[in-house]
Amino acid sequence: MHPSPPLRPSPWPDAAAPVLEELGLAELTPDMAHHWSLALMAAGIPCRIRQGWPGMRLLVPPSREQEAVAELRAFTSENPPQPIELRDLRKPGFSWGELPGVIWSLSIVTVFLTLTGAQHSLGAFEVDWHGRGLGDTRLMAHGQLWRAVTSLFLHADIAHLIGNVGLGGTFLLLLAKEVGLGGAWWLAVAAGALANLAKIPFNDPGYTFLGASTAVFAALGALAGVRLVRLGRALRWRRALPFAAGLMILAFLGVGDEDEARKIDLMGHFFGFGTGFLLGAAYAWWLRATGNKDRRLSPWLGMAAVIMCAGAWFVALIA
Repeated sequence: MHPSPPLRPSPWPDAAAPVLEELGLAELTPDMAHHWSLALMAAGIPCRIRQGWPGMRLLVPPSREQEAVAELRAFTSENPPQPIELRDLRKPGFSWGELPGVIWSLSIVTVFLTLTGAQHSLGAFEVDWHGRGLGDTRLMAHGQLWRAVTSLFLHADIAHLIGNVGLGGTFLLLLAKEVGLGGAWWLAVAAGALANLAKIPFNDPGYTFLGASTAVFAALGALAGVRLVRLGRALRWRRALPFAAGLMILAFLGVGDEDEARKIDLMGHFFGFGTGFLLGAAYAWWLRATGNKDRRLSPWLGMAAVIMCAGAWFVALIA
């Protein structure tokens, strides 16, 4: 006589499977398994949570399976499971919403820059654009502060013009995505003018300069300042990336011929980036502090930039 093998205990069935099928759910999530197990234990039914595929399994003794399924049906009828909301982890696509506005506004400015490239007739009058709008530290120190703005709209040659328009359009588009088209123009022009004014105590009297490159690097600095503030306090190591990227571009592109004498206006480039960074960071901080998350202020800032530029040239032409 051979001894009979010991009886193996029956495996515990999954009480959640038929309930999930009735509810049309693909799997039992860990959160659902936790709440369902609490419901079974409250009814005095022992249960075990085990990892399955897919999802979790809720195992009960074979003798209590029908009772557990009925308890789960009653529990889910009173507490229906909430649908799972999956977060979209895809990166948002690049939006070209500001591109048309940048193109038409930059086209108008380019036409004016072309007009001021040399002496041109405006109506019945010959206008010496360079003589009236050229940046001059001596004249600016004696009160002709409008030259800080008008000098931004002059250039030495066609290569100078094309370079400034190409780079300026790129930085302006990126900045407009952050603060709106009007805000981008205001930050670029205002920071560029402040940078030109900052040259007065650092250069000899009579130092002359011209070119939109100061405003171009001001737009780059403003972009770095805005992005740095908007990254917030989380991920601190990433907060320096916009500023570092701006410095790299500044170091790579900041050296160039600035006027007909082939002078290198490094001070204008660095001052433009610095004033743009400070002004952009201050503007982004103010928007965050006041809760102004929309762009209702952008058109007004754009109008202010137009008035500032037109007013500076008006004074230059009648002075």
